[in-house]
Amino acid sequence: MVVIKLNGIVQGIGFRPFVYRLARELNISGYVFNSSSGLEIKVRGTKEDLHEFLHRLQTEYPPAARIENIAISETAEDFDLQDFIIRTSKKDSGVTLVSPDLAVCSDCLRELLDSSDKRFAYPFINCTNCGPRYSIISDLPYDRSLTSMKDFNLCDYCLDEYQDPLNRRFHAQPVACPRCGPHLSLMNNNYSHVSGNPLTRAIELLQTGKILGIKGIGGFHIACDPCNQDTIIELRRRKSRPHKPFAVMCHPQLVSDLALVNEEQIKLLSSAAAPILILPQVTPFPLSPLVAPDSPNIGIIFPYAPLHYQLLSSGLKYLIMTSGNRSDEPVAKNEQDLGNLCDYYLSNDRPILNRSDDSVILPAHRHNIMVRRSRGYVPYPFRITKIATPILGCGAQLKLTFALAEKENLFLSPYIGNADSKQTFDFYIETLEKYKHWFKIEPQLTACDMQPDFMSTRFAEESGLPLVKVQHHHAHIAAVMAEHLIREPVLGIAYDGTGLGTDGAIWGGEIMLAEKGEFHRLYHLDYMPLPGGDSAIRYPIRTAFSYLHTAGIDYELFLLDTMTRKLLSRQLATNFNVFRTSSMGRLFDCISAILGLYPEITFEAQSAIALESICGNAYLAEMKPYEYAIKENLIDIKPMLQDIIKEKQRGISKESISRKFHKTVIDFTVTAVDLASDRTGVKKVVLCGGVMQNRILLNNLTALLEKKNYHVYLPREIPVNDGSIAAGQVYVASFQ
Repeated sequence: MVVIKLNGIVQGIGFRPFVYRLARELNISGYVFNSSSGLEIKVRGTKEDLHEFLHRLQTEYPPAARIENIAISETAEDFDLQDFIIRTSKKDSGVTLVSPDLAVCSDCLRELLDSSDKRFAYPFINCTNCGPRYSIISDLPYDRSLTSMKDFNLCDYCLDEYQDPLNRRFHAQPVACPRCGPHLSLMNNNYSHVSGNPLTRAIELLQTGKILGIKGIGGFHIACDPCNQDTIIELRRRKSRPHKPFAVMCHPQLVSDLALVNEEQIKLLSSAAAPILILPQVTPFPLSPLVAPDSPNIGIIFPYAPLHYQLLSSGLKYLIMTSGNRSDEPVAKNEQDLGNLCDYYLSNDRPILNRSDDSVILPAHRHNIMVRRSRGYVPYPFRITKIATPILGCGAQLKLTFALAEKENLFLSPYIGNADSKQTFDFYIETLEKYKHWFKIEPQLTACDMQPDFMSTRFAEESGLPLVKVQHHHAHIAAVMAEHLIREPVLGIAYDGTGLGTDGAIWGGEIMLAEKGEFHRLYHLDYMPLPGGDSAIRYPIRTAFSYLHTAGIDYELFLLDTMTRKLLSRQLATNFNVFRTSSMGRLFDCISAILGLYPEITFEAQSAIALESICGNAYLAEMKPYEYAIKENLIDIKPMLQDIIKEKQRGISKESISRKFHKTVIDFTVTAVDLASDRTGVKKVVLCGGVMQNRILLNNLTALLEKKNYHVYLPREIPVNDGSIAAGQVYVASFQ
């Protein structure tokens, strides 16, 4: 008898029915069952049949499955079976993986739209190939009794399908129909039920300019008509979100009416993960300009839940579908979490046990940039070089995540939010405890940022575990090293907004040598003053004034009033509450403010995004950069600032200045890498940090460095921004 044990995503995605059909086709006897550690198969048959069975088991498995490990052994133990059966799940001491939530499949979508089907127009239709997974799980193994479907008793029709190994709904845990499953409800903002068909009424309300909270797979969306300017103004007022773009949901056949998109991007939008893609807008743009004010891009998402297809009726071609939350708080799982943000709520009675916001991806020339890793991707782990001790990486402050790692698996949490509120950190703790329980990881070592004010740092310090503090930009570089299984030295380019350095300054324009959990700071932007810290970040015009003042440039920034100039001059003279910074993010803020783009920002990286936007698609290779100097380990940007002011005084366009600024950053970065490589002999280069979401920098740096025979590593499945910090902390701590 042959015993086969599989681990990975092998539960809840049709693996047992696949094994059942394959075994019967090949006249193999035995059984298969789910366990806490994955899937176990015991089979008996001829040598030839077993050989084919094993081959096809590893090559023809269901599309949503992911096999991490397969162990095959022989045993003298036997069984009294002449056929092949599926046995009841068994709980043991092992660990299996949890499938991400999956977009509705083509078979279910066809049934949803078929008026002769029993589940016609049923917004919770699913099968083993699609539907909620992560969001409904309470424990493992993945059985209905351990999900939020446990209180929905199957009717005879659904039960027959659920028990039939040849049916694609065999043991599909969320399976239901209009008779026995969850149902929609429509409520006003007093949470009183509204009469009539909930879906029909919701569509009518959206068409008349109302703002609706819509309960989805992993949380709520806030939805409205993207053509109704007054409604968008009201939504921005309620969410305190005056400028940040909203994502728009549309059918695949309409995407080219909104954005420039290629076949590969359409395939990603249509995938089971169904992320938001940030794409260039078409001109003219058919929606209200308030959807994405002053931005050349638009976030596009395709319908991924059955309800989304029903909402996008012929009279409602597009929908704003933004995260259902208050500013910087976790995505809501109950309508009460949204308070008075919405006029009505299209909800349902299937509880969301595990929240996950939409994932966001930024397409780039070489490969896509993960901006937010959440629904559709979590909680699938990363394979890492084996570590000796279970480790918890606590993350940063913005774009907060945690990472749990043991042996060769690193589990990165979904995007939690910005850790500025109790609600966000409660969600962090709740999710961490679930991950520890599901994956049976009890950390023996914890790692955190060096910044003492971060909630994640305080949590690590209070854990009682041995603690490793990791410099922020070192963690950025280490995260990419972890993802690519790199153990050799690399030159890391970490361009970011804010991170506490070992000298007490605010770093962010760093070129480091990283090796075996240590780093050496080789080059960085020369320090410039940041008066007031956070206030200068909120008001880039103050950063610009301070940079120009320090560079000895007498230039009047017309968007800065006389009183503020006097106060800043006095503050710089006395050095009161003035921080030193080498941040690349702050340099982008400075240039943006000099050009009059955003003297004040209302969301993170707003001014940097604007500066990239006006750069356009100009060919930078032959452009002459501004002056700069590299002295010892410092990149002196003061000559560049002087050149920019001279060009601005001569009336050179802001678009031209932006292009030349980008060219200069690319030029001094490559020059510094060449110098660093000459010093160290290292030819492997990592690009990371939030500023690397700038596709002009990322694409040009990658191309130029590869042309010089550097081996360039980029984050692929981990976020390029602070969402990766926890993974990098684990990597560094693993060497302690």
